[in-house]
Amino acid sequence: ITVGVKMSSNKVKGIMCIISSAFCFALMNMFVRMAGDLPSIQKSFFRNFIALIIAFIVLIRTDEKFKFNKKNLPELLLRSIFGTMGILCNFYAIDHLVLSDASMLNKLSPFFAVIVAFIGALFIIKPQSISASLPSFVGMLGGFGAGVAYTMVRKLSQKGERGPFIVFFFSAFSCVVTLPYLIVDYSPMTIAQLVILICAGI
Repeated sequence: ITVGVKMSSNKVKGIMCIISSAFCFALMNMFVRMAGDLPSIQKSFFRNFIALIIAFIVLIRTDEKFKFNKKNLPELLLRSIFGTMGILCNFYAIDHLVLSDASMLNKLSPFFAVIVAFIGALFIIKPQSISASLPSFVGMLGGFGAGVAYTMVRKLSQKGERGPFIVFFFSAFSCVVTLPYLIVDYSPMTIAQLVILICAGI
């Protein structure tokens, strides 16, 4: 009975965390849209840079600091590669689609192996021309990337890797990947845009 109660309690906590996560991601998407006509890659960099700082602060206060199991490196890299692809595609879709459609396409991630999800996506995309459907396709690609990334997070958690380190590794990887673009083609930002992107990162 005690084990059953504990499992039930953990399930409730898990459900509450998922709901909270969905709410926070909805806010993030809103802030990304509010940031205006900045390049999607630049938005992604600043969003992940804030997450990197927060994860760094959390880790530096732990006994383990930045230690991790080297056997988990392949999953960490896969999580980071597909996570970066997912967020770049998602931000592109947010900038070129109705916000609700972009968010819906990104949430296909848990169901990407199911054909019904693609059929449902067609009702959202309503392709009329190549130019009109490109952002929708990119949005779906973002959902695929997110789906693989979440799967890797699950595996890493089951293997005992700490959540803050997973976030830190991904954020650092994403910042390194997008930094060259910023150096070559940085778009000046207003203070308001910077504050909005900080909010997206938080």
